[in-house]
Amino acid sequence: MTVRTTLLALALGLAACGRDDKPKASATPSAPVAAMRGPDHLMLRVSRTGGEARVYAYPRLDTVVWSTSSAPAPERVLAFDDEAGTIAYVDTKGAPALMDFRQGTASRVTKVPLTGLQSWDGSNIYGIAADGSVERYGPSGPWKWKARLPARALFPQPDASVLVLAQHLDGSVVWRLRPPTTKIVDSVELSKVNRTLRTQIGDRLYLVSGRELTGMRTRTMQRAPSITFSDDVELLEATPSGDRVFAVVKGSTTVEVVDRFHETISGRIDIGRHIADMRIDPLGRYLLAHPEGVDSALVVALGTNRVIGAVETSWREDLPFVAPDGGVALAQGTDVVVVDGETLKSKVRVKGGASDFWYAFRWTGFRPRDSRLDRPVEFGGPALDSARPARDTAAPHDSSAPAAPVVRDTASRRSSGYTVSFAALLLPDKARELAGQIKVGNESARVVTAMRDGAAIYRVVMGPYATKEDAERIGKESKQSYWVYEGGP
Repeated sequence: MTVRTTLLALALGLAACGRDDKPKASATPSAPVAAMRGPDHLMLRVSRTGGEARVYAYPRLDTVVWSTSSAPAPERVLAFDDEAGTIAYVDTKGAPALMDFRQGTASRVTKVPLTGLQSWDGSNIYGIAADGSVERYGPSGPWKWKARLPARALFPQPDASVLVLAQHLDGSVVWRLRPPTTKIVDSVELSKVNRTLRTQIGDRLYLVSGRELTGMRTRTMQRAPSITFSDDVELLEATPSGDRVFAVVKGSTTVEVVDRFHETISGRIDIGRHIADMRIDPLGRYLLAHPEGVDSALVVALGTNRVIGAVETSWREDLPFVAPDGGVALAQGTDVVVVDGETLKSKVRVKGGASDFWYAFRWTGFRPRDSRLDRPVEFGGPALDSARPARDTAAPHDSSAPAAPVVRDTASRRSSGYTVSFAALLLPDKARELAGQIKVGNESARVVTAMRDGAAIYRVVMGPYATKEDAERIGKESKQSYWVYEGGP
């Protein structure tokens, strides 16, 4: 059975994306910078052979804001967790992997062979083991469930439940579970399903049985009226909201458009030749269609169902894709070229970019820390000079002597120099473990404790160093993900 699902992570990473607003002058000078703009447009690029991973500040594809040197080679992204700062993905060996931007790590989460890998939140990864059981790996630890029938496909839900599709002789069944319990809380019987599609917002699951398409509301498990096509359905895609579903049937040269609310075929897009694959812009602006047997893609404007034109590109799991600004990123030979989505004219060419795996997302986690947050707390009352000997209160005091003026030291207490920071963690054991792995020459990283929003955080650092150049050199020689900031730890 072929299971076709959308890249949920791309939807999560880009669903809120609009124009890239420039920061405006604030009427309140003390307002934090983050309040004046939305999440940053970012581009992850990972070597297709594994190893080096870099994040760029899009569209400045020469500006690296994060890097690590030990990432398993990615095959496809599952989801991005914008709270934890992690990306769940499948590597080229079919294993589940997790990239953690805060800890600067990327590694496989299990050695157990799994298929049908899925994630909704970018932290918990579901898969199907060889015996048909369902396994989950995440922050709360592993979870496993085995039913009377082997699982064929998985659909994690926003409410932390999971839908499990299984087959039997007479058809298919969809179960709902709520881990960590192993009790089936709901189920639906269906005809034998051979293709599935979950909408990007997760409220609908579409199931294909030959030439019949059936929609199911994931919250209530209620089935919508079925739609019958002229032949077996080969491809399915949907807009991010799920208001329209696009289907290609066997041997057809058109894309049929299904209206979700009327449950009917509302239109057709004539492509001119059979489509081997297609994907939807996460913002619903464009449909990219891959004609069979041709290294090109057709760009279709979804507002009007108009075919804008064809562009040269290899068709890969990551490319082509629609960038946050509406540009279409293409793999042309060894380069990646970004063209304007409406005119298809070239905007940017990245030399050698095709050797990387590309993934666009939005996040605020790479922004520099506001220096005002690091200012020392000032208390009222006279300042105490710790270098001055304490006054002997037992000695006689001449009240007729003129009182010495009280001087308050309002200068910053921040240490001079530059510090190399590798991570800020919530668990001291994890921080000490990471620090023990970082060594440059005879110097090892150490853990310092700080308070943020009333909670302790444990920072893995080296330094401070006299110059920024020295700090940068130490960071590079550590071969770890790092950033440099002015001042002491």
